[in-house]
Amino acid sequence: VGDKINHLLMNSPFKHLFKFSIPNNIGTYLYDLNFPSPIVAASFKDDISALLQWQFVGIGGITYKTVLKNPSEGNKRPRIQEVNYDGEYALLNSLGLPTKGVDNFVNYFEHEKLLSFSRPIGISIGGDSVNDYIKVFESINSRVESSSFNQFFYEINISCPNTDDGKCLSDDLHQLSFLLTKIRSLSSKVIVVKTSPDSNESEILKICEILSSVEKSAINVGNTRYVSIESVGLKQNHFSKPGGGLSGYPLFNDTLERVKLINDNFQIPIIATGGIGNYNQVKSVINSGARLIGMASQLVTDPFIIPQINNKLSHEEILIYQRHES
Repeated sequence: VGDKINHLLMNSPFKHLFKFSIPNNIGTYLYDLNFPSPIVAASFKDDISALLQWQFVGIGGITYKTVLKNPSEGNKRPRIQEVNYDGEYALLNSLGLPTKGVDNFVNYFEHEKLLSFSRPIGISIGGDSVNDYIKVFESINSRVESSSFNQFFYEINISCPNTDDGKCLSDDLHQLSFLLTKIRSLSSKVIVVKTSPDSNESEILKICEILSSVEKSAINVGNTRYVSIESVGLKQNHFSKPGGGLSGYPLFNDTLERVKLINDNFQIPIIATGGIGNYNQVKSVINSGARLIGMASQLVTDPFIIPQINNKLSHEEILIYQRHES
């Protein structure tokens, strides 16, 4: 219902009532990508109206929901629930990466309304095998390379918290290295690797080591954390799977610690995603070394927090070091 209402709103003249300007002193760069705000929409939506609304409220960039080779309906419903985790509000989802497939995606991702904002647009790629990742990438990249829009980037989703085992490509870092080398040989676009909170510190550092040898690469430390339905007080008839991906405030402390870990050991640009939903949290991860901040749950529950955070950031000096680095 919410998506339908938002679709009607974003296709009416009233949409301009919800448009907020971004202060001109909070921008940051990721190589040749120019983000007017360090806050970006994490990869979980491909609905144009939702992505457009977040552009209107002042998001610095967006990332499409993960694209797979073949169409998929995802998991059975019910597959998303509001829950209480350690006394805090959170969302549990087991969407299972529903997608219309790459053949459909290549026909609409260059949407003129989204491109008109001239803000970076990420394309998240997933797969059940390295060959799947490569096929999806090649299908999309042929269109990206011929596009006049030069602010596209790729995000390689190597964690699948909505599958039965919670992970996929993150289990085989040799395959990840091969994939990144292959993509870099075919494209000069920025490559972001999206990791899972369920990866331990050693695994995160090994991924960073791989990325250190890949030009124009970055790491996104954050995705939903896999938990069982029993741990959040749900019964079997409340959820179609035995567990799912937890998102929201309970993830923040882990996200912050991972940002610090990477920043202390590597000089790789960091995108912090997971549990970030207010100004103080944004400020904390930036001061700890994050270049960009990914949001998901907060964009659903209260997207108007974005212009408020942008305004507060404009009165701080925490982004100075970013603006001088391309």
